[in-house]
Amino acid sequence: MKTKILFLTFLALFFSNSNAETWSMNYCKNVSAQVNSNLPMNVDSVTDLINTFCLPTKYGPEFNYKYTVDDSIELIPDAQRDTVMRSWCTTPDLMDMLKGLSGVRFSYYQINGNFVGVVSFSYKDCK
Repeated sequence: MKTKILFLTFLALFFSNSNAETWSMNYCKNVSAQVNSNLPMNVDSVTDLINTFCLPTKYGPEFNYKYTVDDSIELIPDAQRDTVMRSWCTTPDLMDMLKGLSGVRFSYYQINGNFVGVVSFSYKDCK
């Protein structure tokens, strides 16, 4: 879990806009393509980051992370959402990234393809 948060922090620090401007869809796609060039990546003993992608919303792009988890994991606990959101909402560079997006979404699937859960939030959830 800690490794996952550190990895997300690394991604945000590496690709965030320094002045928290709104991301264009093109910029989001470019960031996603750069991240994807290093994927899939093992995040921890039960989690792999498979890919990232951007989806348009009326409020700007949403940055998506797709993970696979061990088939023994059947749900994403609320504590996971709280931990990830707290990390994003208290780290300045992650906040800058979040300000530039309509939100972020972390989707989890078992290795066998079954949907496990999703964690999503936006800048306004940090207040």
